[in-house]
Amino acid sequence: MGRPTFNGYAINIEAKTGKSLDEFWKLAVGKGFVDGDKVVAKYSDMLKWLKSDMGLGHVHAGFIIMYLRLRAGDSRVSPSMKEWARSTGYKRNAR
Repeated sequence: MGRPTFNGYAINIEAKTGKSLDEFWKLAVGKGFVDGDKVVAKYSDMLKWLKSDMGLGHVHAGFIIMYLRLRAGDSRVSPSMKEWARSTGYKRNAR
């Protein structure tokens, strides 16, 4: 079994929820978790939303939060996480 990939997580989450990463971005904007291109919500608030309202498990919820922060250019995404995302399928301009 190979290492998990960014694209693999995205595909699994969309299959489970019927929502693309872009749709999660729009939902987060609508909830006020993202303002402009900045993530303004606390991790715990986003985690609660994704687990309770979206039915995601902890790992998939954490992935969505990482995606939101990555897309926003948030400094809280580590260089190693950025490299993993880019090398396994993340495309910043693909919205």
